[in-house]
Amino acid sequence: MRGFIVGVIVTLLVVFGGAYVYTTAGHFDVRAVGNTPSTFERRTANKSVDEWVEAHAPTQANPFPATMENITDGSKIYDDNCAFCHGSLKQPISPMRKQFYPSVPQLMTRTPHDPDGELFYVAKYGIRYTGMPGWDGVLNDDQIWKAILFIKNSGQMKNQGQQQNPLDLQHMDNSKAPEPQQKK
Repeated sequence: MRGFIVGVIVTLLVVFGGAYVYTTAGHFDVRAVGNTPSTFERRTANKSVDEWVEAHAPTQANPFPATMENITDGSKIYDDNCAFCHGSLKQPISPMRKQFYPSVPQLMTRTPHDPDGELFYVAKYGIRYTGMPGWDGVLNDDQIWKAILFIKNSGQMKNQGQQQNPLDLQHMDNSKAPEPQQKK
């Protein structure tokens, strides 16, 4: 029995020691460009990020209603801070998309279905080892929430053919809805 336990310990030391030497001796490909994550790596990383964010993100809904003013404010914030990497309404696929490892999600080609609180958490705190910075201290919470509001409504903007100007989305502004006609 003693020999079996020693064998297990030696095997574990060799496996973990070999992995350590492999990763620290320059054998691990660290390029951001020209390197594609394996299916295992992608699934493992995505699962880890999803579980962490789900457990730590606020569960509240976006505190800003989808009014034209809020969406326009969010559009400006997004264009100034996010569009270069994540794409814009004018250029939905960013040239930076494949320059990061893993590649950057293009938010104007596929509107995320994640809850607003989870998107807020990722924007505020970033995601380690991905190139996604945390905007805490650069943008205030209200600015981040408005950018999230724009992202979540960008699909409707594209569907309505309003790809250039969020100001053309008068139909989305609940505060300026026409008064109902009264029967005479």
